[in-house]
Amino acid sequence: MKSLQDMKVQISLSVPPDHLKLGIPPRELDRALLSTCMAVVRAGATLVYGGDLRSDGFTFKIFRHLARAYANTGSVPFIHVINYVSLSKMGFDVLSSALNERRGTCQTFLCVQGTMKAASLDDDYIVVSDTEASIELEAASFPNWVAGLEHLKPPQKEITRARATIADYVDATIAIGGKMGLLAKQADGYSGDMPGILEESFLTLELGKPFIPLAAYGGATRDLAIKLELLGTESWIPRGAQADNYNVALETAPSYRDRIPTDIAPALATLADDDRTEIVARQTVNIIRSWLDGKQVRLEG
Repeated sequence: MKSLQDMKVQISLSVPPDHLKLGIPPRELDRALLSTCMAVVRAGATLVYGGDLRSDGFTFKIFRHLARAYANTGSVPFIHVINYVSLSKMGFDVLSSALNERRGTCQTFLCVQGTMKAASLDDDYIVVSDTEASIELEAASFPNWVAGLEHLKPPQKEITRARATIADYVDATIAIGGKMGLLAKQADGYSGDMPGILEESFLTLELGKPFIPLAAYGGATRDLAIKLELLGTESWIPRGAQADNYNVALETAPSYRDRIPTDIAPALATLADDDRTEIVARQTVNIIRSWLDGKQVRLEG
């Protein structure tokens, strides 16, 4: 049996605004993501991703590439999750088109009402199902179905519920990059009380599940690794003014330090400062397995 057989591993990522300050060009970020995804899938796990999955985006290209490579296994080892807030902004045509584009590349789940429901395309219908029942939705019935879904207000509370549902659904989380709320960079803004990577990381650690911060690539993941004492304070990257709630959220990180097993912390600290892509990918798999088994990790040189 493979080391991560039948497990679900969440990839939490966004482009970090400080990666160039660390000497990490975009292609190295792409390479790190590709190598890590390949290692996790080779180990038998399914990748779970809740971010933007545009058909022209790099993440989708990775999913499609690996799906083709593993087509002979008879299954697609990727799950993309759409939360209620995103779903409520989609029409029937947008969702059905997305499901059609993703055929053979990834499975799609809707995270609504605190549950995970599979979504697929069947002729002119979108089929939504869970362990209890399924429903066929056509263009006319889709808007009423979405409107009738129970949800939290304001939207950020619903997003937090979705992230908590996903954290419960997966077996581990890998974090790469992350927005930092830099006021000078509009694209680095985020909604809610904290960047998604911070919230997803906290939720994973709260449940005592393996959390792997690939901090060498910068972003909120690097700041989090510093607060968790996996990196020293000398690793802090100078930056301009940030959203006030970014540092407020970051200051809660030390309270999660004791959720990291003492036998695992040294390996996480070594990994957090390593940008050797292939080694990082292999060690990510090893640390997840060792964390679950309650064993120490044998480090590579």
